[in-house]
Amino acid sequence: MTQNYLRPPAHHQFARCFRAPVRVAFGAFAAACVVAQLADEVGASRRRTRSSRRGHAVRSSNRSRIVFAVLVVVGAVALTAMLAARWKSAESSPERLTSGATTFRAEAPKELEVWRRPTTTDPREFAIAYARAIWTYDTTRHSYTDWQNAVSVYADPSSVAPQVATSLLPQWAEWEQLQQHKAHATTTAVTLEVTPELNAMPHRGQAPPGWHAYVVYGKQTVVTDTGTKFLDRQAAVAVVCTPTCRFWSATAQVSS
Repeated sequence: MTQNYLRPPAHHQFARCFRAPVRVAFGAFAAACVVAQLADEVGASRRRTRSSRRGHAVRSSNRSRIVFAVLVVVGAVALTAMLAARWKSAESSPERLTSGATTFRAEAPKELEVWRRPTTTDPREFAIAYARAIWTYDTTRHSYTDWQNAVSVYADPSSVAPQVATSLLPQWAEWEQLQQHKAHATTTAVTLEVTPELNAMPHRGQAPPGWHAYVVYGKQTVVTDTGTKFLDRQAAVAVVCTPTCRFWSATAQVSS
């Protein structure tokens, strides 16, 4: 509720790796041409000398061609080696954007299946789902922020209701203690009832249209590295359905 990061296309990496070796190859080729030209000039000079001395034409030497061929082969081998080394280095290095900034893969949010907010017009179903979401967790599978985000989805984001919805979760210090002990909790036997006090509120004009409130009960099993606890959970949960239900408010208490 855990950004993909951009990976430069493979052909861009190939072009980047290929650029420097190509420059080297062109440099080697140019050097080879210069050497061959010098060899030809030296050979021509020697032939002119021999011709002047012997009075007849001398066949052209193959030395310059041999030098040129050797340099080209050496350049090709160097190009291949450098290209392979740079390609391997690019593949093993952290991936970067074309701007040169290093980016890292963002871990996807973790969400327990029981946290899923139902899309329903049944206020009882919605209240029970919310209660399960605030009483079920696993510190080895998700973060505190993941849990907060999942619970806040039950409420209207344009109001303060998300803050109220998450206020029934453990405080941050409590979460750290649970995390240290690798705690996880499951909730069973979730039931609800309407009390006379809650039932009277809409008739007194103290609730908006579509408002429903229940006292929700559940059995929570908390498992840590030191043992198992069984807790009775209880929360007063109000929802508004117009017609789709959303969280309105809640209060809670714990007895063991």
